[in-house]
Amino acid sequence: MKNPFWLMILGLALSMLFLSCKKKTEVLEESEAEPAEEVLDFYSPEADDASWVDSLLVKIEEERIADELAKMEDSLADYQIEEKSDEKEEKAEESSENQQEEINPIEKFFEENRQGRVLNDKNNQMRFFEFDDEIISPQWTDEGLTLVYSNGSNVTRNYYDEKYRLSKKEEWEIRSAADAKKLKTEKFTYSEDSGKVIQKDIITDAELESVFYNNEGYPLTTKKYAIYKNKNHIIMERKWIYDEENRVLKDEQKEYTYKDEKYKKLSSTFTKNYEYSYNAEEIPPDVKYYENGFLKMQNKYTSEKGNYISWVYFDQNLSVKTYYENDIRSRDEYYNKGQLFRIKEYDKPSGENDERKSN
Repeated sequence: MKNPFWLMILGLALSMLFLSCKKKTEVLEESEAEPAEEVLDFYSPEADDASWVDSLLVKIEEERIADELAKMEDSLADYQIEEKSDEKEEKAEESSENQQEEINPIEKFFEENRQGRVLNDKNNQMRFFEFDDEIISPQWTDEGLTLVYSNGSNVTRNYYDEKYRLSKKEEWEIRSAADAKKLKTEKFTYSEDSGKVIQKDIITDAELESVFYNNEGYPLTTKKYAIYKNKNHIIMERKWIYDEENRVLKDEQKEYTYKDEKYKKLSSTFTKNYEYSYNAEEIPPDVKYYENGFLKMQNKYTSEKGNYISWVYFDQNLSVKTYYENDIRSRDEYYNKGQLFRIKEYDKPSGENDERKSN
């Protein structure tokens, strides 16, 4: 006689097997009826020559160098005493020939700000001049005239000598009578022969910078120092060289880094130099950019506006030469140790192709 327990076990196993087969059949039928979405692999390691890495590096380096150039050009304007223009020079020559006298800064202020409210003292001398949110207050001392400009919490105090030349300028932040802080002081030294600024010292609590100028008011050299325990420690030097038209030929800058905040030991120096050579009036100047004596970038322009060649050098081996037409990138050439190993062509704008076909 058979054991009923084993019969029950056998029946249960057969039932599970039947249900499992039925479930598999349903899955197969369902998959055949509605096929799953195919997963596409767009990346092929065999076809990857890593050219996208070079393109990415070129773009990053180009942007970095362009940023360096922009900062150096902008900072040059900050160092100039006054913007030069033919109109200003003609007015200055006419004024010097006719009357040979300096313009009172108060008169100049009133010429530029015709509307406002004047407050006089008991002797009918001007004490304040209000114009919108700005206030000007003149003060006469034995050393000359002092003008105080106020605009909110920002206050500027200008000191003039007996010839009404700006001799010192102070910038303050005054939030209240108990909260006043001098941010910066500028001191001007004039040539006895030409009467023009030949030196400007810029002083803050942390730094001192001395700038020297040529006869036309363009900076020649500057040295910046960090002030620590009443001692000056050099942190930057810069030099400019101009042509006969006062256009920059060379802009050389050297930065000093120290190992700690006490400036006891020099850690490293970093130099960056720009060299310019000028073409026709409407064509930008050719430019070369060096870091620590190594050429990193150069642009060479043609006689046709918007057409030029740019080189970017990553090290002594790898470089990329880029061609531009109408200021649009048209071709990249990759070099290793001077040998061309890759070329990338860029599609020209459709409008340009249509125009060529019509011609």
